[in-house]
Amino acid sequence: MDSRTRIIERIRQSIGSDHAGEDLEAVFKTLCETQADTPAQPALSHVETVSRFISEAQRNGAVVTELESLEQVQRWLEREADSQSVPPTLSLSPQIAASQSDWGSLTLSDDTPQPIQSWGLVRAHSAMAETGTILSLSRDCPSRLLFLVERLIVLIDKRDIVRFQEDAWERLHDGQPLPRTVNLITGPSRTADIEQQIQIGAHGPRRTDYLIVESLPQ
Repeated sequence: MDSRTRIIERIRQSIGSDHAGEDLEAVFKTLCETQADTPAQPALSHVETVSRFISEAQRNGAVVTELESLEQVQRWLEREADSQSVPPTLSLSPQIAASQSDWGSLTLSDDTPQPIQSWGLVRAHSAMAETGTILSLSRDCPSRLLFLVERLIVLIDKRDIVRFQEDAWERLHDGQPLPRTVNLITGPSRTADIEQQIQIGAHGPRRTDYLIVESLPQ
């Protein structure tokens, strides 16, 4: 009995299959189909989906704020900037900059962000309630803006919050060409590689804010 036959036989025995081992290819195909059923996922209303996303995002260290409009986003940013001892510079993703919004007294920068007193403002393509993760596309936002700033601020249209990762990937296949890069972000940067101690901001932003807005311009 070769190694492949032994593996298939062990799979057959572990699941209690009564398939004979004579036709290995047929047995292997049947076993794979048996195990490949789509797992059941809980049904969630939109309200439950948003609530689940907020809970998971906070559990992963993100700060979540719910706002009504883009105008409220500007006022929130100004209040946060005024609370700093040193005024931060704000870098906008191309998608946000194209909106031609008035950012009031905020100091904007087109330079490459520096890791001190730099904030980045981006918009999520999707947000996943399952894990509190946001999905960002390179065609909307360059990757450097996600990882070089000290504080990352993500705008999330409430309508873009989906239940599971599969739903986010399905939204990505919306007829447009796939982006070169898809970034998945779950809270602020952290690592425990150094002496098994959690270090915040080791590979990216030290703080991540999710601003959930009732409706953003399309």
